[in-house]
Amino acid sequence: MFNLRHLLALLILISIVGLTTVIYRHLQQQGPEEILSMLPENIDLALEDLHYTQNEDGHQRWTLDADTAEYQRDSSLAKLEAVRLQFYGAGEFGDIDLRADQGQLTQDTRQVDLWGNVILQTERGEQLFTEKLHYDDQIRQLSTEDPIRLLSPQLELTGTGLQVDIDQGRMLVKDKVWVMLYPAGMEK
Repeated sequence: MFNLRHLLALLILISIVGLTTVIYRHLQQQGPEEILSMLPENIDLALEDLHYTQNEDGHQRWTLDADTAEYQRDSSLAKLEAVRLQFYGAGEFGDIDLRADQGQLTQDTRQVDLWGNVILQTERGEQLFTEKLHYDDQIRQLSTEDPIRLLSPQLELTGTGLQVDIDQGRMLVKDKVWVMLYPAGMEK
């Protein structure tokens, strides 16, 4: 008894086998040179699910994760998509978690630039919002010249320009500072 469901299932199975065979044969016909020629000329390496860890004295200092990365060897530059940067033991701030739509890592100087919906969260519950943020690993400092918004349980702060000394736990907002303080126990 061969009903319509069995016939349809058989046709789907035959189609899948046929499509797999065509794709396999097509890929076999392309040599390594043809495949390499399809890659962009200025990209030496393209990666998915990048995980980069910076260690110092045997301890994790920070990690960088990205959904995709395109690395250019001559400039030591990696262009990143969907970026997450985590700092460990960042002084007064505790651990810091940074997220952004895009970024770039200059590997030889360990400079990281992030842009597009940049959100920083500290272990203490603070959140910082901006469009661009730069990290300089030589001096362990985050900075931007763009507008920022900082939220915490105790305050709401906006301004333009920012410098954060990670190890010292200090933050400087450069211009147009506005602060709203919330007394203890007051609901926002």
